[in-house]
Amino acid sequence: VVPFEVSTLVSGNKTAGHRFMSKGDVRVKGLKDYKYNLHLANVVVDPLERSDTIRSDANKLARRHKLQLVEDEALIHETAGLVEWPVVLIGSFDKAFLEVPPEVIVTSIKSHQKCFALRDKAGDLASRYIMVSNLLATDGGKKIIEGNNRVIAARLADAKFFWDQDKKRSLEQRLPELEEITFHAKLGDQRQRVSRIEKLAGEIARVIGADPKKAELAARLCKSDLVTGMVGEFPELQGVMGGHYARAEGLDEDVACAIAEHYKPQGPSDSVPDGKVAQAVALADKIDTLLGFWAIDEKPTGSKDPYALRRAALGVIRIILECELRFLLVDGLI
Repeated sequence: VVPFEVSTLVSGNKTAGHRFMSKGDVRVKGLKDYKYNLHLANVVVDPLERSDTIRSDANKLARRHKLQLVEDEALIHETAGLVEWPVVLIGSFDKAFLEVPPEVIVTSIKSHQKCFALRDKAGDLASRYIMVSNLLATDGGKKIIEGNNRVIAARLADAKFFWDQDKKRSLEQRLPELEEITFHAKLGDQRQRVSRIEKLAGEIARVIGADPKKAELAARLCKSDLVTGMVGEFPELQGVMGGHYARAEGLDEDVACAIAEHYKPQGPSDSVPDGKVAQAVALADKIDTLLGFWAIDEKPTGSKDPYALRRAALGVIRIILECELRFLLVDGLI
């Protein structure tokens, strides 16, 4: 034992196992002994082992119910950090909630309850989900499942309320509210920014062979979901929800797709926008960002890039290269 103290904690050769599933102290002599004895006390020391257990058991349980796990590696590692002895269980919710866009359900059960969504054989979202418990319950997890079901039902009820309320107003009707959201003190509000993007999207559309009217409409509406209740609750769904609201009000599919995808690509693993209209709006959004921040001398440095300008520039490059677009950026458009 290496003697030292941290506040009231004193080093020693004893530790504790699982707080509910073990009894007494666990004595250790070395690393192997530490892992082995803690495993006997229902604690899996290695976080990667916990992740593997969650991934494997979740897939097995999903297949047992003829479903498919919506895999999420980040969530697997997060849940592995929340439990000592992972026990995978399956819960359910009312099928009526499936009227809400699938991204909302997946995001809701993930962010609020750290649960995994499931799909059926047809690829549609199922009204069941996977949860990870930290306890091998004597009732097989029945009470744990019932508790989670109640919480998730409440969360999904909130999401459905947002969805139903947001659809009562069109994206066009929400445009004045964008004036209340400052994009940057020197670059104006989101309404002013949308006007710039709309004009630029039309110009790009003409050059790359997209429908200019559709591109301008999609650009004008692409930020309207920022003032919806759903995006207020789940900011990560901005763009995606705009696409769903556009479809709900009967707008052209090219326009809805462009609204949903205009943030793409958001990283090296993300795909580029699909379709010329979406590509025009995505390029306009990113080029406006780059032009604006360069104009006010807010350029990225070697250590700082608070406005994600590198990502915007790489997004422009990827869209042009992967979509095989050819046009002059400087002399032709800007």
